[in-house]
Amino acid sequence: MASRIARYSLVAVASALATPVALAEPTPRKRNLYDEEVDGHDASTVAPVPGTSEVAHDPEQNKTNDNSSTLATSTVGGMRVRSSEALEKNVGVARKWLAEKTEQGQQEIDNAFQKYLHAEKSVTDTIAELKSDKEDFLPGGIYVLVSALSGSILARNRGLALRTVTPLVFGAGAFAYFLPNTFQNTRGLAWRYEQRAPALAEYHVKTQEQLEGLAKSVDSAVDDGMKALEDGVHKTRQFIADSTGLQLPDEKKKK
Repeated sequence: MASRIARYSLVAVASALATPVALAEPTPRKRNLYDEEVDGHDASTVAPVPGTSEVAHDPEQNKTNDNSSTLATSTVGGMRVRSSEALEKNVGVARKWLAEKTEQGQQEIDNAFQKYLHAEKSVTDTIAELKSDKEDFLPGGIYVLVSALSGSILARNRGLALRTVTPLVFGAGAFAYFLPNTFQNTRGLAWRYEQRAPALAEYHVKTQEQLEGLAKSVDSAVDDGMKALEDGVHKTRQFIADSTGLQLPDEKKKK
């Protein structure tokens, strides 16, 4: 019994005096700056494909290569630029639409400008057609303006209709008297525009016929009045000659 206790004591003392061994993991080797790694592993540690001597490819690298194969690569300014085919297609459609709209807008602007030039040329030609080269327009225009103002002054205390019509009548009369050729050209232009509205043209014709008939009636009445006056003067002179024996000159007998 004593020998057994002594044996255990020796074992305990030997265990206490033994060198302690740490159970920690070995310290990893520090990574050199120039070491090549593939996803955190050294390239030399990549296992080959079973049954071959080829090195197995990293799945993440294959995924990156697959994504890169779907991108179109072009060189711009010495730099390689990658873009998606869908993005290029959408950008192309947008550029085509913008180009079409720009062309349409430019065409509309050109058409509007052509219409403006046509209208300007039409107005210029019309003015040149109305003015007669045989007439001096400036003094004639002043006379027409003064006549219209005179009509307005004469009718200033009259009704609204008369105040409106009188200057027009005076101005038209002066226009026809001082600028006869220009007046005829203006009438012709007004008649061409009136023919676009048949009802207005027909009303104009009827009004002109009535005015011409009225003018003929006035001329006929004036002629009849002159004849009646001449007959009255002749009879008066004849009566004086018969009554007094005084012979008065008679214009009717001279005719």
